[in-house]
Amino acid sequence: MYKDNKNEPKNSSLDKALYLLSFYSHQKDTLGLSELSRLSGIPKATVYRILSTMVDRGYLLKVDVMGKESQYKLGYKFLELGNIVSSNLELKAVAKPYMEKIKKSINESSQIVVKSGNEAIYIEKLECDRPVKAYTAVGKRAPLYAGACPRAILSFLPDEEIYNILNSVELVKYAKNTVTDIDEIWKLIKEARKLGYTISYSELADETFAIGAPIRDHKGDVIGSLSIVGPESRLNEKTRDLYISEVLKAAEEISASLGYHK
Repeated sequence: MYKDNKNEPKNSSLDKALYLLSFYSHQKDTLGLSELSRLSGIPKATVYRILSTMVDRGYLLKVDVMGKESQYKLGYKFLELGNIVSSNLELKAVAKPYMEKIKKSINESSQIVVKSGNEAIYIEKLECDRPVKAYTAVGKRAPLYAGACPRAILSFLPDEEIYNILNSVELVKYAKNTVTDIDEIWKLIKEARKLGYTISYSELADETFAIGAPIRDHKGDVIGSLSIVGPESRLNEKTRDLYISEVLKAAEEISASLGYHK
């Protein structure tokens, strides 16, 4: 039965909606309004409002089963979200061996990010054996306009999508070199498209560098990016070309493993 713990700050309606979804399973893929109210202990009128909202949003389908009305099945929105999770898991599995190669070759930390709304989210990271101070951590979010790894996604999106993103987010300065001027961001985007990679110095954390490159799926769409990160002192005339080459090579090999061919 549903228990509303008023001592914990939360959205009560959302909490009830998620609780109702917990009654679905392989054995119970269709549930009725009355049954959900009985199982949950939530009043039928409240359950109806919640179910109606989820139907409108595509999370549930209202169906008639064997003459029974007000029956509900999980909607296609869950399939869409599940495919996103599945793709991220596949990307992590495919990318890990190439991240290991980077560590073995140049002993720098590498990371994978994917687009999540108007942000980037880090889904994988492999630490090197040397000291490194970085903004990143698995599960952490970052703006798409700042830092080489997020911007390696942003730079290769369609122009219209980039315009929409840049005009809908607050351009915050995270570190001493974070670029917050839209015209300057576009210059960096055009440079990245020309070079095929991104590079940043102290954009998400001071005294750090990052080099990123896009990862594409079998359709050629950018689904994430790979980057290396480390202290600025380790990126110099002797290492710069090697580091760029390693990132580009790994990103291309990951993309090829996902079915992308130029």
